[in-house]
Amino acid sequence: MTSLVSVIIPTYRCAGTIEQSVRSALSQTVSDIEVVAVDDMSDDGTADILHAIEKQDPRLKVIELTEPGDAASTRNCAVRAAKADWIAFLDSDDLWEPDKLARELAAAKETGASFVYTAAACMDETGAPTGKVFSVPDSVTAKKLLYGNDVITSTVLVKRALYETHPMERGDLHEDLICWYHLLKTGAKTAGINEPLVRYRVSKNSKSGNKRKSAVMAWKTYRHLGIGFFPRIACFFGYCLHGIRRYWL
Repeated sequence: MTSLVSVIIPTYRCAGTIEQSVRSALSQTVSDIEVVAVDDMSDDGTADILHAIEKQDPRLKVIELTEPGDAASTRNCAVRAAKADWIAFLDSDDLWEPDKLARELAAAKETGASFVYTAAACMDETGAPTGKVFSVPDSVTAKKLLYGNDVITSTVLVKRALYETHPMERGDLHEDLICWYHLLKTGAKTAGINEPLVRYRVSKNSKSGNKRKSAVMAWKTYRHLGIGFFPRIACFFGYCLHGIRRYWL
């Protein structure tokens, strides 16, 4: 019997957080799921932790890469191994509230959306809440994403058939923005749930945590998407304002 949702978790040197993340997926009120974790050659015991959970819960499937990948290729490897019609992404240091998937599936059924996302409550590197919540609009378009990406990867539930039209690419850039942009350009219907059903870890070493690095990546991402020079400046200005509002206001 095919699961209702395949949860995609890329892992790399995350021994300190991966068990809690995986268990937040396995503890969903929607139990008809599979969790596919792909480990990118971690050397800190991450794979051992995953295999230990796998022995306890057969809904977890662990794949170990034999050649180095990146965030995009690792997720795509997991999607290829997944079975369900719905794909949900969970980063290895983030956490889900127990009813996250149930709420998203209900929203998809009610609205006919094939791309669903939620708000997220921030926590610091230790897992302590920061008090900041990243809110989301009811819907989002490809054009709006260019001026500030409100869609955090760990909040996304997407139809597998839609994702496969434009899987993630360029893990050295903002691979999530590239993917969402292409998917939404197809005219896919979106639905946002403006409640923090995900706990999002803000790390100084992550792409989003290192603001200078993230900004440089954003500029390169716009160029990769074929955005012209002057529109790219407008998008980048919007990206900066979005970041100020999100992290400091």
